[in-house]
Amino acid sequence: MVRYIRIAILLTILVIVAGGQWLTENRLDSWEKPLWMTIYPIAAEPGPGVRYYVEALRAESFRDISDFVRQQAARYARHLDTPLIVQVARPLQRLPPPLPSDHSGLAVALWSLRMRWWIWRNGRQEGLAPPDVRMFVLYQEKPAKGPLERSVGVRKGSYGIVNAVASPYMAAHNRIVIAHELMHILGATDKYDLRTGQPDNPDGLSMPRQVPLYPQKRAEIMGGRIAVSAHRWRNPFGLGECVIGPKTAAEIGWL
Repeated sequence: MVRYIRIAILLTILVIVAGGQWLTENRLDSWEKPLWMTIYPIAAEPGPGVRYYVEALRAESFRDISDFVRQQAARYARHLDTPLIVQVARPLQRLPPPLPSDHSGLAVALWSLRMRWWIWRNGRQEGLAPPDVRMFVLYQEKPAKGPLERSVGVRKGSYGIVNAVASPYMAAHNRIVIAHELMHILGATDKYDLRTGQPDNPDGLSMPRQVPLYPQKRAEIMGGRIAVSAHRWRNPFGLGECVIGPKTAAEIGWL
């Protein structure tokens, strides 16, 4: 009898979680009301420099993201005054579970369960509006060699994990990565070659009908980079050099 009661409780929890996720996804797709995104800064490395940078972050630090979403929405006749509202939580003291190195379904599922438990324990703070999207940004010193660990945006759960550099010189790039992962959470797919980083043609280009096609002047946000030729690219300097292309707009519910 106890076993059946436990199973019933677990099934009830699963139904509640699934129902809540379904409602959240429909809310994100509708764009009828402003979406609230809470950014949770985390000092991923010890040291006063990273800690000071993280503690100084405010909502104004991320206004470019809200402006970018509003401006791009208007391009698709979504004339919303505030499609996205960003609020910043107090810095968290605990790191989220590390991303799985094994990409098998079981490893990803176990990581997802651990991540949801971690969010439940660490993602609630007084004084904040209930968020539609949670973005956990791990700030660290710029690595001496190689890129930062990959960032992710998870639609099933409406959260993202962004690895960022604690430097004013990298703030604009950090905001591009946050906007990119936000689009993933809203349903958008990557539009670049995972091996080379080259934006896909045509969906990863900002102006796929431009003649001549290269060099492009801006980056499609899910292409991530500005294609200067069929095999070369450069990073955009900020969200002012990025756009949301038609396929991404359709994926997030604007078309």
